[in-house]
Amino acid sequence: MATSASTVIAAAGRARREIAEHFEKNNAYAPEDAVAFEPSGPMQRRQWDSLVGRGVARSTGDGRYWIDREAQRLENERRRAAAFVMLKILLAACAIGMAVAVIVSRS
Repeated sequence: MATSASTVIAAAGRARREIAEHFEKNNAYAPEDAVAFEPSGPMQRRQWDSLVGRGVARSTGDGRYWIDREAQRLENERRRAAAFVMLKILLAACAIGMAVAVIVSRS
């Protein structure tokens, strides 16, 4: 399961980078610089739908999109905060596990 989860996480990160590279290469950070984009696979589709749904990728209404840098910055902050919370939970679980192990070993 861990290998599978890590593979999915890596694929999602790769898909996000590929999308970002497309818009960066075209300098599509304003409506007047918008470009067309079509996801190349299911993982890119999921990541793309997330970017559009969160307002990071914005449509001009004619099939072209641009990346809102402020929304992208806020999304990155949200992702970092979520990762930090998960790290705290993992560390707390490890501490509890170690405490239980010590208690059990003394019994």
